[in-house]
Parts: sequence; C-alpha cells; structure tokens
Amino acid sequence: MQFHVDPDATFRPTRLAGGETLHIPVRAGTAVQVLAGAVRLTGPARWLAETAHRGSQQLAEGQWFLVEDGGWLALEASSGIGAHLLLAEPAEPVAWLWRRLRALLRGGRTARQPA
Repeated sequence: MQFHVDPDATFRPTRLAGGETLHIPVRAGTAVQVLAGAVRLTGPARWLAETAHRGSQQLAEGQWFLVEDGGWLALEASSGIGAHLLLAEPAEPVAWLWRRLRALLRGGRTARQPA
C-alpha cells in the first residue's frame, strides 16, 4: 500500500525500549512508520455489532499504518529488540489553512499545484 503524507504534517520520531508500550491520542490521518525493530499496534476503538473492538497488528521494520479514525493508539515494542518509530500527524486545519493562504498571498505555489 502506498500513500502520501501531508507535507504540512508534524513529524515525531519516537523510540521504545524492548517491551515498552506507548499509549498516545492521534487524529484521523496520522501515519505510523516503523523505522527499526517491530511493534504491536492496537488501533482506536471501533464499534462492531454494538461492541467496542480494538484491532491490532504486528508491524515490522519499514511498514506503515494509516489511522483512519482518531482515538488512542497503543504501540508495544517487541521485547528485547525495541523500536524506532516515526509518527506523521496531519496539520491542524486552521494551521494548514493559514499556511496555504500565506503562500498564496506571497505568490508561492502550494503543494498541490503542478511544477
């Protein structure tokens, strides 16, 4: 699967020791990439047949996960190995709009305009 990360995203590198778990709130559109090691990612709760369900999956080095719905993620590094992650959080709507307007007023191109 290939997708594009918002150029105005906030990038947060994160390191986890072996067996360490990080619980973090994220917005829809946040991408998580495993740069080194491996993690068990448990996504935000979703409703299935009137029951809250939190799906999880193993991510290995180089793999991405795109969060479709905002909520809480749990990222657990494989024991003994640890993990180095990169979280790319989409820009806040107001900040994104302000940067786009400022670029247009200056006569600059936006990321979506062809070269």
